[in-house]
Amino acid sequence: MKTLVIHPDDISTAFLSQVYEGKDWTIINDNPSKRYLKEQIEAHDRIIMMGHGTKWGLHGFQRTIVDSSYVYLLREKEIIAIWCNADEFVKKYDLKGFYTGMIISEFEEAINEGVFDATYKDVNLSNILFTDAVTKTIDSDDMLGDMIKEYVGDSPVINFNKERLYKR
Repeated sequence: MKTLVIHPDDISTAFLSQVYEGKDWTIINDNPSKRYLKEQIEAHDRIIMMGHGTKWGLHGFQRTIVDSSYVYLLREKEIIAIWCNADEFVKKYDLKGFYTGMIISEFEEAINEGVFDATYKDVNLSNILFTDAVTKTIDSDDMLGDMIKEYVGDSPVINFNKERLYKR
């Protein structure tokens, strides 16, 4: 399967790069033009989008990189959407694949989401275990089921995030 990874370069989500390390996948980490991104999405079977985002799409470089203008292309693809509130984007545009809701990857997000018993250590451990689980399950036929089995730990952050993993 020809895979494209769109993961805007950002120090706060750099831990996710483990997912595609050593893979023979096309990686976009820089600030691509709309034309180049469209061409790459068209040329691949599976599109993995990771980083920061909102219900409007995947963000990076002070703009929304993947937004509604790409939906007509993404509907034809298997997608993996890992960013905060990707669920709203995926549901609104009827996309198919594995995706996340609001997930905690920074301590401030834990506080903002009311997970007041979380510590910096909880967030860091969750990021490591989440990335390990994605790396192990990304080629699975049941990524959601396998993620739930692999992403385990006694942490309020892990518990919060596990409730926000989805598949359509």
